[in-house]
Amino acid sequence: MRERLTFGILILLLIFLFAFTFAVLGKGEYEPGAQRDSSPPPALSLRA
Repeated sequence: MRERLTFGILILLLIFLFAFTFAVLGKGEYEPGAQRDSSPPPALSLRA
């Protein structure tokens, strides 16, 4: 009985995390890797 209750709670937690993740991503405000300023990243130059 205790195992079924724990499993149900874990499933509900997983559903909640998916819903929260897609709610945040669905707003369109989250952009991975976006920088605060509009300056381009510094170029990496390797000279031999």
